[in-house]
Amino acid sequence: MKIKIGVIGPSDSVNQIMAVAKEFPNTEITPFTYNHLEDIQTIIQENDVRVDQWFFSGILNYSYAIEKNFVSYHNALYPNMSGSTFFGTLLEAQLENNQVYKRISMDTITNEEVEKIVSYYRLEEINYFNRPFQSYAGQNDEVEFHEELFKQGKTDIAITFIWETYNELKRKGIPVFRVTPSYLSIEQTFRILIERAKTSRYKNAQLAVIGCQVNMSTSVEDIHYSFRMKHKEIELRRTLLFITEKVHGSLLQIGDGLFLIFTTRGEIGPQSEAELLSVIHDVKEQEDMELLITIGYGETVSQAEQHVRKGFHHQKDQHIASIVIIDEDETITVKHGDDTSVSYKTIELGESWRTKIQHTGVSPGVVHRIFSYSKRYNHEQFTAQDLSRWLKGTDRNARRIITLLEKANIIEQCGEIQSGIRGRPRRVFSFKENEI
Repeated sequence: MKIKIGVIGPSDSVNQIMAVAKEFPNTEITPFTYNHLEDIQTIIQENDVRVDQWFFSGILNYSYAIEKNFVSYHNALYPNMSGSTFFGTLLEAQLENNQVYKRISMDTITNEEVEKIVSYYRLEEINYFNRPFQSYAGQNDEVEFHEELFKQGKTDIAITFIWETYNELKRKGIPVFRVTPSYLSIEQTFRILIERAKTSRYKNAQLAVIGCQVNMSTSVEDIHYSFRMKHKEIELRRTLLFITEKVHGSLLQIGDGLFLIFTTRGEIGPQSEAELLSVIHDVKEQEDMELLITIGYGETVSQAEQHVRKGFHHQKDQHIASIVIIDEDETITVKHGDDTSVSYKTIELGESWRTKIQHTGVSPGVVHRIFSYSKRYNHEQFTAQDLSRWLKGTDRNARRIITLLEKANIIEQCGEIQSGIRGRPRRVFSFKENEI
């Protein structure tokens, strides 16, 4: 099946991009033009299911689609228009008007990029005024920026990357040229999008196993009245069949209380994960059963199933409703019912790391979880109380872990917190540089 790429932009930009699209005959590339920025929503909504990746003509329409959540960073891109592209447009303007321009207003490009090019090519005599791109909502400000400078006699010409700004300045009679992406930039963007699409298709076709394990009540009544337990299991199976149908999978029961749903990665999304978390809560409330759910991904069924069983082991550390997801690269992600999640790895990182941690009694997974939480909450420094909250454990266990990691020279004390009341101050720690 061919990779499908949708090209979005004003008609002149799309035509320029489609001229380069001929270099990729094995890719299905479809043009979509618009007259108003708001038309992008309709274009994407009507064609998103038929397109693998979106090619935006420039930063304005790309920024608009990203900020409105019509696309994500993973399925959209625009061609890079660097400083050299800008100066190519400046040369075009000078040749067309047979005049050397030294007073210029420009937009979109970063100040660092302009300074780099000016310094490299020794163009310090050029007096330029730049307005870096900020948001799609700032288009009117860009027009005013160029117009004011021209009226004050500070510039002779405006150079813009934005189609709408170009048209408005031209309508006002201000000399303006528009920067368009180069052939190489467009070609490179196509190659990136094609590789992204191939990777996404491969990943979506990956095998996935959803493991559901029931810890039933062990009251005397339930032990002697096994039929009641069987009825609970049947009700659970009915619920899991509903989930299985949603993910186009196959449900298999292995022994008492263990169910496996076989499907592919592409069928499991945020909605499926939310439904699984809801099932955990409902089963607890209605049937008084604790349901553990893990998801394992892998290149083979065996690998995915192994990750499911490993996920059940990590579920022992969770004290609230959560789903443990283990990826093919051993990345572990824990998703909670409050829409929060944290990811960490259990793979050891080199001989130095292995030597330091092997005698501590603390697993690499626990250390990575602490590191991941510190990054997630932007806590480069942390206390034992922070660890107990992150690991859902006791303060005593958190202090034990800190003592072991400090002895292993993985973390170090970096300060103290005075509580203002009687007692010892709380010690503050941080990871030593280059240890993770």
